Amino acid sequence: MSNEYTAANAAWREKLFMLMGRLSDTDMVRMAGGPGWTVGVALCHLAFWDHRASVLLKRWKAGGIADSPNDIDVVNDSILPFLKAIPPAEVRRLVREAAEGIDAEIDSLAPNFLVRVESDGKPVKLDRGKHREHHVAQIGKALDL
Repeated sequence: MSNEYTAANAAWREKLFMLMGRLSDTDMVRMAGGPGWTVGVALCHLAFWDHRASVLLKRWKAGGIADSPNDIDVVNDSILPFLKAIPPAEVRRLVREAAEGIDAEIDSLAPNFLVRVESDGKPVKLDRGKHREHHVAQIGKALDL
């Protein structure tokens, strides 16, 4: 199945994967963004938020949509030391699995459930491409690509 998010999510997933394919392990530890943010951290950050969205969608399918608020900046700051500890090969695996997983989850949503997520399921963003685009650009700028 597909929906209005399928094409953009897939396009930015592929751009993300192409970027990862160009990165060396040395590139992964170069600074990219805010304090403590390396290229690897930015990639792991994407994997974390994609995986979180996937978990929420699966739970909502099983038990209905419920609000799941959080302070994004607190979450990002809290997980930073963990993201920095993940080796480059594992970063690549996590990003790939999380992106493919959430895209498949979004693509499988029944139209009526998709509408419910759009209206009641915040903060899950079904357009994963925008988040990927932001961090692909951030990484590209950091590495002068």
